[in-house]
Amino acid sequence: MSKKLAALVALALCAASAVGCSSGADLQGRVDELTREQEELQRQKEQAESEALSYKAKCEALERDSRRTPPPAPRTVEKAAPVDPEGMDIRRRGNETVINIPSDVFFASGSATLNGSGEKSMGKIADYIRKNHPGGLIRVEGHSDSDPIRRTKSKFHCNWELSFQRAHAVMHFLVEKGQVDPHHMVCEAYGEFQPQNPNDKSKNRRVEIVIAN
Repeated sequence: MSKKLAALVALALCAASAVGCSSGADLQGRVDELTREQEELQRQKEQAESEALSYKAKCEALERDSRRTPPPAPRTVEKAAPVDPEGMDIRRRGNETVINIPSDVFFASGSATLNGSGEKSMGKIADYIRKNHPGGLIRVEGHSDSDPIRRTKSKFHCNWELSFQRAHAVMHFLVEKGQVDPHHMVCEAYGEFQPQNPNDKSKNRRVEIVIAN
């Protein structure tokens, strides 16, 4: 009888030991899995930080180059005959119609969001485009002055980015609120590299809607 009892005790101990080993193996496997996930997240974080630093360095290099390089000659824009009773700045440039949108009027300083008066004027511009150029190819071009971004550096790395975001805001207004056909539109950014007037920075901070005729 004692031999049978001893055998049963031994069997129970073996079973308990097996369960403990299995639970330990499962726990270790989970720890290893979490470790791998943490290492992957750390790798992604380091990669994102590296890309951000690289982009920032490129923007700063472009700004340094722009200060060393003489500004290009301003674009030749011929003033068209009055075509709009609302007083919009509409000009002819070769075979293109150019609608000038001064950033100082349509956007707050350092912002890429259209202000209230800017949206009101954009509604008139959208009406003009739909009535007079329903099928023309439209380029929305963002331009800035040559001053480096400082106060809003956390939002815009460089003037190219600021000028693009402003052009992007104008394009979205034309499509979403102005009901201009998006199939004929492109958005571009030139930063400070296509000044309208080298002697007046306020003239260079602008968005141009360029319509091919």
